[in-house]
Amino acid sequence: MKLTMTKTLLALSLSAVFSTSLAAPYELVDLGGLDGNFSIARDINEAGIAIGYANGPINEDGGSDFVRHAVLFDDAGNIDLGAVEAGTISEGLSLNDAMVGVGLSNEVIEKELDDGSTEVTLQQHAVIFESEVVSQLPDLENLSNVTAFGINNNDIIILSGKFDVNPDDDENPTTRAFVYDRQNNSYSAVEPFSEGADKQSFLIDINDNNYVLGFSDAEVNGEATIKSFIASTNDLGQLVEVPQLNERAMLAQGINDLNQVVGSMQIPDTRNQREAFVIDMAAGDSEPTFLGFFDSRFNDSRANDINNSGQIVGRALISSPTIGEYGAFIHENGEMKNLNELVSCNTDWKLTEATAINDSGQIVGFGTVDGEVRAFRLDPTGEPIEDCSTGEDDSSGGGSFPAVLVAILAVLGIRRSIPVTSIS
Repeated sequence: MKLTMTKTLLALSLSAVFSTSLAAPYELVDLGGLDGNFSIARDINEAGIAIGYANGPINEDGGSDFVRHAVLFDDAGNIDLGAVEAGTISEGLSLNDAMVGVGLSNEVIEKELDDGSTEVTLQQHAVIFESEVVSQLPDLENLSNVTAFGINNNDIIILSGKFDVNPDDDENPTTRAFVYDRQNNSYSAVEPFSEGADKQSFLIDINDNNYVLGFSDAEVNGEATIKSFIASTNDLGQLVEVPQLNERAMLAQGINDLNQVVGSMQIPDTRNQREAFVIDMAAGDSEPTFLGFFDSRFNDSRANDINNSGQIVGRALISSPTIGEYGAFIHENGEMKNLNELVSCNTDWKLTEATAINDSGQIVGFGTVDGEVRAFRLDPTGEPIEDCSTGEDDSSGGGSFPAVLVAILAVLGIRRSIPVTSIS
């Protein structure tokens, strides 16, 4: 009886220890995939449902049944959104609160030639994923190889593709951006800053106030560069330039409903390294605020998204640029935090990149675990940051485990000690 009671007390003590040690600011949710070994999450709506893409089951030859399909990551079970008819590949890139997603899908086109042989070509289409049905956006003359990058809660879609500006000249099609209004079944073009049939424009995000975010070719003092912009879908002829610093090329990536914009600017004299920034476009005369890096020696960071609370997510180097290892970050309250340090220490995950964040603070992205690239979701818990140190040198006694529990945990290989309150 005494032994049984001792075991019971020990079990309760260990249960309490484990319960405490698993607490962290974020709960890490493995979103899985489509029974393959690869998945990426690209966006998350306010219901916490994510969209992205994944490969299919691995067959006997070690290959995948399909390279990648758009997938709806749902706690009730992931949904393979499929591809267009005669298509083999699709990607989900954006999802609104009505569960309508957009992205791309290819189409395999076979044409019999005069000599009897068959010519196979691939055409890429912007697509809508709705009620588990995938459908192409209506065709637009002279526009091909299209991708839909975003959809807002007003059913307005942004897309970019190869557009033949003047079919009568010898110029090759160039990348141009368009806005598609589902309610009116209409397209509107986004002209670049620079004139010319070879100049490019690109759209990457849209908010619920119908402001679009993108970048385009431009010239500064006779030199070619890239400028980012925002514009209202009611007046796409008026591109409002996102201010640059020292004529550095910049790529905007995300916009919230307050017209706060995030992205990254090129760092001069580097191998295409960048620094993440945020700028309040509603302020009128605001300049970019740089978000910094995890470590000044590892000078590359890139912001992907911002929610209406001003929380920013992205990726930043965790080692030298030549090695190129990245870690997912959240920037809040003026500080860039490595998300790998905000989840439980008992995980084998390496969170590589955070791609989107909703207004509830849920974050999606991708990382590596068990040798695979896999999609994740982070759910905020409100818990303090855990202390991942072993505590072997702690002889103060204050707040420490009883010695017997320390010994037991050491035998079991537990890596965590008691969580400590965040001082950030």
